[in-house]
Amino acid sequence: MILVIDGGNRRYFAGDLTAMYCHRKAVFVDRAGWNLPVVADQEIDRFDRLEDTLYLLAKDEPYGPVLASARLLTTTGPHLMRDLYPASYPAVLPSGPTVWEVSRYCTAPGLGGRRRRLGLLWETICGIMETALEHGVEQLIFAANRALLPLALECGWDARTVGPTISDGGDEVTAVVAEITSEGLRRVRNRHAIPAPIIQRQTDPFTSTGFEGVSDAHWNRIKSEGDL
Repeated sequence: MILVIDGGNRRYFAGDLTAMYCHRKAVFVDRAGWNLPVVADQEIDRFDRLEDTLYLLAKDEPYGPVLASARLLTTTGPHLMRDLYPASYPAVLPSGPTVWEVSRYCTAPGLGGRRRRLGLLWETICGIMETALEHGVEQLIFAANRALLPLALECGWDARTVGPTISDGGDEVTAVVAEITSEGLRRVRNRHAIPAPIIQRQTDPFTSTGFEGVSDAHWNRIKSEGDL
């Protein structure tokens, strides 16, 4: 399951968000050696402080540990790729109200098994697509490193690279644009056996039944666009 965290429910997930920030510090700073801000053993940057930042948290159950996470930013305001690659991608990266940026995807440190990690990646991609469709988003942009790039390009959605590949220490990153359509979501689900829908939201933090799936209105809209 994928939990969607936004400004309306963020206060219910303080512990989960702290775990996510700690995961990011372990993965990106300790393991990858990125020069990123760290506060109290957590990797938190200025984009995490934006009110419209969304987070997706992958879990096996609502009150279980965070297994993977990703961050979604609008591109009408400050976002990571515009600041990270200002000279490399000014003309080729789309932006606007129907374009979102995905960043900081990571799995929990020590999570064993490539198959398990890939399963979380496919679930998170489906969760991102479901959330994007619900908000009328048509494209996603993100930077993929050498390991993620072939997975991102071949998972089932329509995606393409844009701009040059840039050296990043001992790795390299490439900008990717993915189209968000109900047909693309169906292909990703079918290829990787992901149940529909995968996203959930918390509606009442004090009960074990305080989680609900995506709205009926959203699924009626998507079903009218394609066979899910």
